[in-house]
Amino acid sequence: MKKLLRNLLFLMLLLPGFGFAQANPQAVQLPALSAKDYSFGYWENGLRQATPDRLEKVLCFETGYFGFKLNLDDLPQAFFGPLKDNLSYAQAVDAGLERMKQLPVAELNIELSLGSNTYRVVRCGEAKQGKATQLWESGQLAQHYVLRHLVLEDAQGKILACDSKLKVVVWPDSLTLTFDLVPEVEQHADWAKGQVRIALKTQEREWKTAGNLRDAGPKVERYQLSLTCALKVEPENNTALSVHCSMADGQIFPVTFDKTMDCFVSDVNSVKRSWRGGYTDIRDYDDFEIQIENKGTNATLAPFLLDLSRVGNITGLCPMLCDEEGVPTGWPVQLSKNWHYGPMGEYLRTYALIPAPPGKSNYKLRIAYGFYGTLPSATHAQLSLVGYGHHGAGRWDQLAIGCWGETICFDVDMNCVTVAITDVRMLMARRGLKGRVWNWTDAGWGGDWLNVKNTLGEKKLFREMKTAYLAHGPCLSEVKYDGKYGVDNAVDLRNTVRTLRTDDYVRTFQRIRYSFDKNTRIDQGWLFKVGGHGAKATPRIAYGNKAGLIAEQAVPLNLKKGHLMLDALTLSGEGPWWATFPGGESARDRKPAGGSRALIIRSYQSVIGGKTNNAPTVSMPVTQVHKDGRACVDLVVVPPAGTSEFKAGDRVDMDVEWVNVHRVADDYYGPNEVYRKHLQENPRSWKTIYREAVGNDLDVTVQGGELIERYPIVIRAQQPEVRVDIKGGVGLVPIQFKGLPSVRGVKLSQQIDGQWVELDQSVHGNDFWQTQFDPLKKAYTITFNLPLDELASSRWLLTR
Repeated sequence: MKKLLRNLLFLMLLLPGFGFAQANPQAVQLPALSAKDYSFGYWENGLRQATPDRLEKVLCFETGYFGFKLNLDDLPQAFFGPLKDNLSYAQAVDAGLERMKQLPVAELNIELSLGSNTYRVVRCGEAKQGKATQLWESGQLAQHYVLRHLVLEDAQGKILACDSKLKVVVWPDSLTLTFDLVPEVEQHADWAKGQVRIALKTQEREWKTAGNLRDAGPKVERYQLSLTCALKVEPENNTALSVHCSMADGQIFPVTFDKTMDCFVSDVNSVKRSWRGGYTDIRDYDDFEIQIENKGTNATLAPFLLDLSRVGNITGLCPMLCDEEGVPTGWPVQLSKNWHYGPMGEYLRTYALIPAPPGKSNYKLRIAYGFYGTLPSATHAQLSLVGYGHHGAGRWDQLAIGCWGETICFDVDMNCVTVAITDVRMLMARRGLKGRVWNWTDAGWGGDWLNVKNTLGEKKLFREMKTAYLAHGPCLSEVKYDGKYGVDNAVDLRNTVRTLRTDDYVRTFQRIRYSFDKNTRIDQGWLFKVGGHGAKATPRIAYGNKAGLIAEQAVPLNLKKGHLMLDALTLSGEGPWWATFPGGESARDRKPAGGSRALIIRSYQSVIGGKTNNAPTVSMPVTQVHKDGRACVDLVVVPPAGTSEFKAGDRVDMDVEWVNVHRVADDYYGPNEVYRKHLQENPRSWKTIYREAVGNDLDVTVQGGELIERYPIVIRAQQPEVRVDIKGGVGLVPIQFKGLPSVRGVKLSQQIDGQWVELDQSVHGNDFWQTQFDPLKKAYTITFNLPLDELASSRWLLTR
């Protein structure tokens, strides 16, 4: 018992979020998680390229400790080395590729000796076609890519007939290379005597390993050899650790250390649940009990992967690391998944670095699906496309509110299409009162970020696109994208994307900055686009500002494609500005439940040729005319009329909110009665978007902290008590408090009739707020969702 109490006390001291009030911060040990414990995987020259075969296919891996670059057409000449600038995760995404440009040349040698011949891996056979690479998982902690169709040549250029691939797994402090070989069907005698060698050599150090094919048996059907390169000065000794995974009802799931993944893996093929999964209103969680025993004398981090098949629902789920009581720790857990690869079926892979002080430590890995507490959860996930045709190489991000289908997706590498925004869907929508609920919906396909052209008239595509998953959810997701446009790096893009936990309709926030480093054509382009392949039918358009409606008009039948309902109109008045398509619906005969698209521009500023513009300019082109004469109208944000080119030094900043709303009350089956009443009184109306635009143009006053953003509300706490006064609010408004030394004992209360009433949206206990830990600042962020409907003003108090 004394040992148990001693270990528990050590854990409480190790994690400041679980420690005592920090009257003496110097007495508290800081957590083992470092600001350098992160990683990225991305394409230096982009995956899709405007001009074929011009740029090399260079795959980059970057962590807080090291960088590694591979040219798929010249694998032996790699770039590898330590990164000593101590950048944090957020700082590294903002830094672009500058630190990676300093990497020294390294030699990657993968050899197979057969008799007197030695064959060396020289390249990926289908690199130029984009079919050689599979992106399985990529997020804050771990990268898992597979390079296929490797070409093995001997000194005379003879190619060995075999099927081989290289698995690359990156953790913040380690690189693992696994060579996977399947010999030709008709093997000659030398195969059984063959030897495989892997070596990564720099000027300062060499990692190497070797193995014999005979170890695979008398007839070599498949052979694997792994090499792990550890980069930390004092790498953790995982032999002192053991990890156990179970559930409270007695289900036990084996955990083994997988050398190819360089982590402890619990392969969970089937979970017996007391609740029904699939497309329904899942209000329960998968709670995995994780116990780590550290037989060493030093605190460390245990790299862990929960590989979960047969999930409750794959389209919306959010893993969180909690203490054994279910209190969120704020420790990062990577959300990577796939539902496209038939042989494996749908699965979730969650990566974590779990604190492991000496002795035994207990945690709960909680996976929320449809609901988190009383409200549908919000998630932003990396969704692997391995198995979806030949599109497995690129990054695809999928957002959801609840678990009833996607709400919006981003083709970050433009792997499938040449626009950034793809599937756009509704929340809690049905086709009338008798329509199907808890299922996929439709709100029109597609949209885009910047569209500018090169000198050949081709669209400039992404390069150096890095993605930082700062928060997967479940109250407010936050993911940063940072990259370049064009082979000349003409434009720098920075975009922060967020979505929120709510029960009425979909909101996706995008805070965008374009910085123009070279002169760039903009004719027939756009700064932002709402709309895609033209499958919507648009009966009306409407647009306005903070004061209300500027104009509304019907869309005539039998227009011509390319007709402009609006042509470079600068929206007048004070923001927020908004534009919508009231009553918009799918033009397809067989369609899921749908709704209307809209865009709210909460702030805008462009500096073009030294002239500052503080109001957005929009166009509304007809992009499709259907057989019945109905038109599909899209919305594009464009530069001011007469602008054909951006100059070096120009920039554009936009804060936009993409909204998908129900057309009529009968199409909405959610619990928000205030929203339902509004739809009943205002069917197919622009007033629904105006309500959101002006209602969430919040007036926020803070005492005890610093206001950083008004919507979502972001506050930096500076005192033990933070009082927040809010005027306005529609729906569930996210509020985030940064800079907290601890989350233990933190509570948020609302003043009601002169009394402070604690906010409680829990169902299973401790399940209505979100926590994030910042290892750079050694501080926590906590996020809530405030019910502000019908409140002209409200007062809130954060205490700790």
